[in-house]
Amino acid sequence: MLKTIIKSSLVLAAMVATPQLAHADIIEYDVTDSRSTTTRNASCSHGLFIQSFGSACNQRFSLQDGALFSLDTNSQTASFSGSAINQRGQVASINLSFSDFLDTTAGTGFRFNTEGGGSFNPFRDAPAIDFFSRGSGSITVDNQRFTLNPRDPFRDNTIFQFGVGADNTAGAFEGGAWLNLIDRFGRSIGNADINLAFARRAGVAVSAPAGLGLMVLGLMGLGLGLRRRRSVIAN
Repeated sequence: MLKTIIKSSLVLAAMVATPQLAHADIIEYDVTDSRSTTTRNASCSHGLFIQSFGSACNQRFSLQDGALFSLDTNSQTASFSGSAINQRGQVASINLSFSDFLDTTAGTGFRFNTEGGGSFNPFRDAPAIDFFSRGSGSITVDNQRFTLNPRDPFRDNTIFQFGVGADNTAGAFEGGAWLNLIDRFGRSIGNADINLAFARRAGVAVSAPAGLGLMVLGLMGLGLGLRRRRSVIAN
């Protein structure tokens, strides 16, 4: 019975909702400072940290309204853009892209960013966290442009992680990465990271048939994701 319902719904979606489905691959999230930074630094929570910008709160840039994380589920890539300000009033313009999707760090050699150390088991501790192992883009502050090192974009053999608890706040949908930023001469500028909290942006309203098609595709995607996770664990 369920197979019949899904098959019928897919036929209906193909007949009446094809134009709208072209937009279903992009999921957008509003981005704010992660709750973990508020807990650790109540006076200056931050979505961006750059060690070379002085000390204390001058190193910590708080994300402003309009920051956006865009996830393309078709190409399995993502982008993060927005601005952030520190207490000195310096503005950071952020434009980063992520690729090479992974659903686990097991067997890859990459470390999980635990922000403080501790043991980590990718099968047991992060069933709802995914990863991107490649990054590119830039962060510009006061006309100083820093770029992700193209050969090694993330520090200390870590990668970009996103999902429930990804930035060490239990139950929160977050993202984070230790960045390997270089200046225009190719020199490292020291420790830098992003600490992000995600909230799903409301989608554009669609007609009832199109909405049904999107729902079916969403359920299919969920099933494929679960099967993929089960096969990874089984191996």
